[in-house]
Amino acid sequence: MVWTAERRIWQSTVMDEAAHFFVRNDQEKRTIHVLMKGTFDAEVMRAFSDEYLRATDEYRGKAHLVFADMRGMKPASPEAAAVLGSAIGQARKRGVRCCAHLSDSTIQRLQARRVARENSPGDDVTVDVVSEAEATKVLAEKRELLVRLPPAK
Repeated sequence: MVWTAERRIWQSTVMDEAAHFFVRNDQEKRTIHVLMKGTFDAEVMRAFSDEYLRATDEYRGKAHLVFADMRGMKPASPEAAAVLGSAIGQARKRGVRCCAHLSDSTIQRLQARRVARENSPGDDVTVDVVSEAEATKVLAEKRELLVRLPPAK
């Protein structure tokens, strides 16, 4: 079963740059696909987090994967970053076993890794990738292991 959250395009109040996000859940592959672009303020990040956590909740604590394509996403304000970090932490507790993170901004990538680490101590879930092809390969490898992984705690 595959479902896609309605494409949401928000006008961020930060620097007048539109923030775009898209969440698609491919339950057959046990993978949530996330696309984020632009500048996210806290309000828009909360809207994204709601959709992302709704997708994660579909797994009811069972192991699943995430492909986070954040190419074109700008570094977030501290408040928006805190909202993202909280969502990441909650999702990890609800079964995310690997997040293939694709970004074209070193600062954004470091920020995402930092908020993940702050909200998921000992974070060993995030894998930084340099292309969609690498993300697909990493997630396919992890998917093979999912049947052997214990349920989320």
